[in-house]
This record gives sequence, structure tokens and C-alpha cells, in this order.
Amino acid sequence: MTMTIAITGVGAVCPAGEGEAPFRRAIATGPDLAMTWPKRPVPGLPVDRVVAIPEAFWQKHGAPDRDRAAILADVTVGAALRDAGLSDGLVSRLGCVLATTTGGVEAVEDGIAGIRRPPGMDEADASILLASPGIAWGGPTAMLSSACSSGLSAPALAAAMLADGEADAMVAGGLDVLLEYTLLGFNSLRLVSDDRCRPFGAGRRGVVLSEGAAAVCLEPLERALARGARIRAVISGFGLGCDAGHVTAPAVEGLVRAMAGALEDAGIGPSDIVGILAHGTGTPTNDINEVEALKRLFAEVLLPPVTSIKAVLGHPQAAAGAFSLLAAVAALDGDGLPPVAGQDWSIDPALGGLDVVTATSRPLPRPDGRRRRHLLVDAFGFGGNNCVMVVSDPPTGTTGAVEMER
Repeated sequence: MTMTIAITGVGAVCPAGEGEAPFRRAIATGPDLAMTWPKRPVPGLPVDRVVAIPEAFWQKHGAPDRDRAAILADVTVGAALRDAGLSDGLVSRLGCVLATTTGGVEAVEDGIAGIRRPPGMDEADASILLASPGIAWGGPTAMLSSACSSGLSAPALAAAMLADGEADAMVAGGLDVLLEYTLLGFNSLRLVSDDRCRPFGAGRRGVVLSEGAAAVCLEPLERALARGARIRAVISGFGLGCDAGHVTAPAVEGLVRAMAGALEDAGIGPSDIVGILAHGTGTPTNDINEVEALKRLFAEVLLPPVTSIKAVLGHPQAAAGAFSLLAAVAALDGDGLPPVAGQDWSIDPALGGLDVVTATSRPLPRPDGRRRRHLLVDAFGFGGNNCVMVVSDPPTGTTGAVEMER
């Protein structure tokens, strides 16, 4: 990128609770949050083990009279803006890029099932609710749907918009809710586990579906420093790709291109990466292909420690990459790399001695006293939609100091 982009605020709603603090506690301590899908029975469904947002959250924010995806957008975007200190209209050219795979479909699904129909809303208009979560945007807005990479692609697009001067600040992230449509679809693909999600484990059986939303507030670093904002982390670079190699299985070559593109965009090499927030779905093919891509990328240097937060939070679809981005921010903030929770199983020997973070969080090493730490964040989606991002320590001085420390 031609500009360093600061992360100045974060917002989150996950099955562990509303806000950043419950999210950080959950990924550090690894509770098993899985349950049967609480919304309604689905007769004949092979697996309905999910990680769901507690009903108390939905009741607090007005469900069932409001679309749940719209609720997630409202709450998460508002939280990110407040955390950044931008909730009082300090910036006029404020934009928003959100990502979802099924946002707005809940009203359609419930309408067909004869369960409910939000007042004054036709099923065909449901997705409009996501376009303006209670804010008059003065900058660009967009909604992405590039499968399970969407939640990281949205901040990448927002960062590019800032670098191009299209806005002064952007909010970006991903959100999805659990639907019967989602459960049936993943079951039909035989990708759902009837056990805990076990990324990189020898006995892994697949994904555990979940729901939630995560968002970040982004600003050009220079502007954020000028207004005295707290710099949570910076986006140093990203790589995007759509290789269309297979409907569901990621192509190794496509993953390598996205990873290498992120490093090149950040102006760093593999040896500068101190940890990896992997996509880590717990499906046999995805884990093997992701690890193979990482081994190719780090062929000349030691492969850094790898982790995945999906053992705790499950797979929240379009929110997955956004949650991994928040985990990277937390890691740089002192939490360290979170463990692959519930790791009471052996690492798959086919992965070749992979250094997976287990049991407890792993502190991030500093290469030396003056260099910044860089994390690699992976997000991959059906159809070969891939996004990889380099997330780095916030600077301690000016933009000039940042460039020197690279």
C-alpha cells in the first residue's frame, strides 16, 4: 500500500458476549460454547452442533421485530466508532464496508416458514437493512459477499479506499447469523463436525458453524496521530485473489499468491512474521492445503507459530476473517497468540511438525529492540476467494519512524 493504515477502534459481538473484552477472554481461555441450534428444531438434520449468540443479546436489541443481521451491524459498527472516538461526528467523510454471506436472508427464511415477518418489510427488501446501520455516511459504502474471506476482504477494501483518498475514516468488518439455510448447506457438503472443531488435529471432522460480527475503524496513520487517536495496530499490507480452482477446496497456488502478495504489499519478507492467525477451519482439505501454502511461503526460514480461533468461536462465515483480525490486534496488545483451545488431541502428522499454539497463549517475540512485530492473518472462502493481511505493531513515533522500522 502507498499509505500505512491505522486501526483505531474495534467492535465485536460473539457467542461469548457483546464487546471486545468477552471476545478476548474467550479466545484466551477456550471455553466450549457449542450447543444445538437454539432457534428451532430441524428434523432429520445430521449435525446441528453450533456456537450461537445467547438469546439474551437478541432480546436486548429488539429481536424478533428486527432482522438479526441488521442488529449485528448496528451494534458492532457503533462499538468500533466509539472505541475510535469517532462516534460524535468528528469526521465528515466516513465510509463503511461490511461483509456477509446471508445477511437479510433471515426474513426470507422465516417468512417462508411462516414464523415471523418484521413489520413493514417485504422479504425481498430484507438486505436493505444492512446498507445503513443508523449512520449518515459521508464516504463510500459497500457490501461484500466473497464467501468466508469476506470479513477480511472488507477491511482490505476499506484500507484501499483510504489510500486512494476516498474517505478520511472507514468502518469495516463482517457479520453473519445462523440460519437453517446455512446448517443445511454445510451439512449437504459434509463439512460439519459432530464434535468440537479441531484445527490441525489428526482426528478433525470439520467445521462447527457459528455467528457474530466484528468490525474495525480504520484511518490513515498520519491523520490518526494528528488527532491524538489510540493506535491499536496498523495494516501494513494485504493480498487478495480469486483463483476459482475448486468450489470448496482451496488451491495451494492461490493461497501462496495471496500470502506472498500481502508480504510484498507490506514491504517485508517471511522472516519478519512472528505469528500466523490461520484460517484453520478444522476440515481435512482446508487445513492441509493452508499448511502446504505456508510451508512454501516460509521455505527458506523457520515457519512461525500457527493458531486458529475457530476451536472456540466456531466458523462465523463472513465474520471469520474480521474476528481473526481482532485476534491479531489483541495479540499485539499483549495477549499473545491465542491457543487452539481444547487441544486434547494430537496434531496431524501429515502436517509435518507444525508449531501449533496449544494450551495457553504464546507471547509474541520481538526480533530485536527496535523492529516492529508483524502477524499474518489468513481468510479463505469457497470458490478460491482469498484474503491475507499483514497486521503490525502500532508505531511509537511518526510515520517516518514507521518507514524506518520496516
